[in-house]
Amino acid sequence: MKTSDTSKSNILYLDSGSGIGGGQRSLLLLLKLLDRSRFAPFVGCLGDSAFAAEVEKTTASVVPLSLPAAHNKTDKVKRFTVSDLLEDFRQLRVIVQLHRAVKRHAIDLIHANSLSVALLGGIVARCHRIPILMHKRYATSYGMLDRLCERLLHRVILVSEATRWDFAPADKQTLIYNGVDLDAFQASLEEIETFRNELFPDGTYPDALVGVVTRITPEKGIHFLIRAMPELQGAADVRLLIVGGPYFEKDVAYMETLKKEAAALGVEDSVIFTGFLSDTRIVTSLLDIVLVPSIIPEACPRTIIEAMAVGKPVIATPLGGSKELVTPETGLLVPPEDASAVAEAITTLVSDREGLKAMGRAARSRAVELFSSEKNTALTEAVYTELLADYL
Repeated sequence: MKTSDTSKSNILYLDSGSGIGGGQRSLLLLLKLLDRSRFAPFVGCLGDSAFAAEVEKTTASVVPLSLPAAHNKTDKVKRFTVSDLLEDFRQLRVIVQLHRAVKRHAIDLIHANSLSVALLGGIVARCHRIPILMHKRYATSYGMLDRLCERLLHRVILVSEATRWDFAPADKQTLIYNGVDLDAFQASLEEIETFRNELFPDGTYPDALVGVVTRITPEKGIHFLIRAMPELQGAADVRLLIVGGPYFEKDVAYMETLKKEAAALGVEDSVIFTGFLSDTRIVTSLLDIVLVPSIIPEACPRTIIEAMAVGKPVIATPLGGSKELVTPETGLLVPPEDASAVAEAITTLVSDREGLKAMGRAARSRAVELFSSEKNTALTEAVYTELLADYL
């Protein structure tokens, strides 16, 4: 039952916070826009993490917890391994920490940002008789764990139709697409030109600049972009920008593999590695085409909605939520793990500059219609209000 001041509801957000990916960025944006006159946010995460530091910038209260770290996802379908689960169970002590945090801060509702923390938070929520919801940010199946988690949850926020649970009641699942700050994500012409000159200091600009803005890891399929480049060595000068850094140790080796493959294929001069960039507004605005060549289903790639926010066409694979975000008017879908298909799609768009601009305009319109951060926040707050009303 509700125990805190009725003038404001205390919400405990849970995220492992071992890194800052799309899910964490979405949560940070929600925290920034949350109506503080109605809701007081507390964020349970790893206290010494980069994510915790970003949370503090939103003025939300950080609650240090020994939450399970993000899992090293190496399989295209099976996202949890036995060792992952054993490590999570070793951290069951976090249930005690969660219990104390809920009691100390008079928490009225728990919002879990991933499956692992939803399982732990669900146990505590049931003990305290408060509602819990989960943001379902994955499109693959965890089998028994999904079914167990669904029983603990009072509501699930889906970030795409691709994340829907077929076995769960429809009224327990609410579709709310990820949001982007449509105004703040815009870059000025001066910022774009400055970055362009940094990339090409000799003033020789390519005919087209395409790129991927993501975490550098094998499941993102970036190696197929490298393999597509030799097929683009024709009349048009097309350069590939790879923006992002490694997340797990295996990703460091993957980054080196990408560089070696570019050299082996003789396209190292056409491939630019920028490393991690904390502010992706400018680079996304500079690109002519944004590439999302994932080889596993992704729920609702922020890269796609951010590309649309700045009016850029997208070439993606039809896996997970990508196939419902990218329409024929806003980009192209190509088969996964097919470098030739990527090269053909890039050639098709680059060869029609007017068509490319039209796609960009359509992409921006779609972003305004579906992906504004204000709409995302309002819909999420409506879910809070509905759940809290049942526990007054």
